[in-house]
Amino acid sequence: MPLDTPPRSLTDALSTPETPAVSVVSVALYVDADNQSAQCAAPLLNLFRTEFKARVVSATIAGNNLGQKIDDWRSALLAEDPDLAIQALPAPHRKNGADIVLLMALGAALDAHLSEQTLVVVVSRDDLLIGAAEQAKARGCKTLVAYADSDIPTARNTQLTTLLLPALKPANAPWPKSVSVVQPPPVVIQASKPEPPVQPMPLTVGKDAKAVLAKVRGLCKQQPGGGYPASAVGQALQKLGYDKAARASFLKSTPGLKKMGSGANLRYLF
Repeated sequence: MPLDTPPRSLTDALSTPETPAVSVVSVALYVDADNQSAQCAAPLLNLFRTEFKARVVSATIAGNNLGQKIDDWRSALLAEDPDLAIQALPAPHRKNGADIVLLMALGAALDAHLSEQTLVVVVSRDDLLIGAAEQAKARGCKTLVAYADSDIPTARNTQLTTLLLPALKPANAPWPKSVSVVQPPPVVIQASKPEPPVQPMPLTVGKDAKAVLAKVRGLCKQQPGGGYPASAVGQALQKLGYDKAARASFLKSTPGLKKMGSGANLRYLF
């Protein structure tokens, strides 16, 4: 290559005499370190390398300035890609502090992302940041959301394509090999405070089951067209003392309990 030839951009097509040109997608991560564990770093970067044939070129990490979560994310990302450009943004330890800092950083860089056709990936299930990602997409920026799988109920759906990463693993356990890509509308989960453990309820049948259903009706709001949202029914059963296994058994075995719809639109008729 002549000395006066400008360097190749990350978005330039790559080619050799034997292979046709291939466009490389550049990815910019915006990480909410207070919301998502650094355990997500390895499967996330591996997903873009192996499935999308894309390159993560930058990571902006925000978190409160009292913990080690920013450092954990930085170490995990650099372990996968030592050349990755990382911007760390410690935020004051107050409500939504890290969210606001990350939102401002995304807004400041949005015009550049639009100009360079960079794919923006917001790593958070926080409602405020998902709303910011939706606004970025509405401006024409290619935008995705990514977070770890969880069974925590959610009250928000988004039209953004969501990357569902493997559930957080115990210490020293290997990561699952698969990472699923969920097309909209996915279930988007906002992290909530852990609830105290509940004691498992005994299996309810017959008149007892009818009594429980009556209590569930009182705790849920019926939807237009009939039925109660599956998430609301699950939360009501949890309030009545049913753990996860007991809820599944009750919903499966109770006579007269019917399902309508699927996924985020699943409802129970009773």
